Amino acid sequence: MGELHLFVYCERIKREYDVDIIVGNPTVNYRETIQGNAKFTYLHKKQSGGAGQYAKVIGYVEPINESITSEDADLSNVFKNGTEGQNIPNEYIPAIEKAFHEFCKKGPKTGYPVVGMRYVLKDGATHVVDSSSMAF
Repeated sequence: MGELHLFVYCERIKREYDVDIIVGNPTVNYRETIQGNAKFTYLHKKQSGGAGQYAKVIGYVEPINESITSEDADLSNVFKNGTEGQNIPNEYIPAIEKAFHEFCKKGPKTGYPVVGMRYVLKDGATHVVDSSSMAF
């Protein structure tokens, strides 16, 4: 809707329902997304005297519904666990998924939500003492 449409509706609400309303400036709900596949290998290693933090994740991100450009396109994000073997124990997978969804709430370019992205976890590494859910 245009700004004039919103103004007309506000006036109708005031007149027809006899309600005082507070109106702010209209905003546009922007979104961010990715255009192509991107592989990643990230190692988080921090030692601070006692038990440290160690986590390594390997995988890729890709767009979902890249051929669909209509307004009906799915705007959600998908996490897929594609690990083979036990390099990352199953107890750390929910922490990785949670971190992915937290990242998607605020994008890196403009700060708007990231949508239409699939995160595929392929592999990783842990340390016997220093790995934890917080590190992942």
